[in-house]
Amino acid sequence: MRPRFVLSVVTPLILVATTSCDNVNWGGADVAVVPPPPVTRGVSFEGEAVEERVPQGPVLFYVLPAEGGATMVPVAEIASDSLIRIRPTQDPAAFASRFIAEHMRQGAEFALFREGARVGTFVVQATEVPPANACPFLPRARGNLQLSSGAEQIPEFLAIAEPYAPEISRRAGPALQINRNMQVLAPILAERLLRARGAQLPGNWQRAMAQLEPIPITGAAGPGYAATFLVSDDLKPGGDNNGYSLFYVGVPSQFSYDTAYVEFHNYPATGKAAPRLVDFLDWNRDEQPDLLLQVYGLRDVWFEAVSRSQRGQWRRVFQDRCEQGTSTMPLPGPTLDSMTTTSADSING
Repeated sequence: MRPRFVLSVVTPLILVATTSCDNVNWGGADVAVVPPPPVTRGVSFEGEAVEERVPQGPVLFYVLPAEGGATMVPVAEIASDSLIRIRPTQDPAAFASRFIAEHMRQGAEFALFREGARVGTFVVQATEVPPANACPFLPRARGNLQLSSGAEQIPEFLAIAEPYAPEISRRAGPALQINRNMQVLAPILAERLLRARGAQLPGNWQRAMAQLEPIPITGAAGPGYAATFLVSDDLKPGGDNNGYSLFYVGVPSQFSYDTAYVEFHNYPATGKAAPRLVDFLDWNRDEQPDLLLQVYGLRDVWFEAVSRSQRGQWRRVFQDRCEQGTSTMPLPGPTLDSMTTTSADSING
């Protein structure tokens, strides 16, 4: 068993989290001389100036390949059983500069992961601070990809700095595959979930199933899956507030699957929120799969995370959406053509 780790923080922490969905219980060394970053100051309860905390432990990053390199953005700080939102509250520009000095220096190396296995390295070349009033106000990095054989066509990666990266060279067992049972049963379970919520059923299930991805299930005989169903919508930003989305996690149960986690978004009531699975990785080393989701709204895109606890319960452990009315900093994302989504069209293939 890989050792678990616990983050210890001795400086103040201010967090804000929001929820808005229907949940149902899932060899080398580089030396760089960097000038001291500006100090971000807040105000303590005693009225004394205090430094706003920058994550001191591991941070989860999202990496998107692009022509001539890749872009990397921070997702969240990794905690023992969840992710912690990284959001400056006092002096965003100074916070971003300190974050770069601590986590994204030029030449810094990050382990790249796909489907739970390490597939390469990202090396930072340059960083940039977002425009004023952007949200989330977090820096981005441009860099080079050093990929293992066969990873050149992967559309997106998860990344963790080398000193904190899990020691995973490859995932044990055969490669995960979408099987016939998943393809047939995923729409059946989706129908049950939609009927239970009084939602209108899609006229074409093949078109409604926007994504179907296998995921590992600890202790199960076989893999489970994550599925997204959309009605009157596409898996991308924009559109309108008509239609709805259904995301759920299916886990093996004898010859079928049980639904372990469900998100249902009725757009007219809550606004557009279309989730898709980015990837899975045991980023907190607890022997359980962790899922990173990217959620598309009308004008914004944000990350969420779903994890399975040691007791076997699946739950959303992270959501980082900017408040309405703020100037949203668009998150990078793969094109629809490059995403490894699978729909029910393959049933007839």
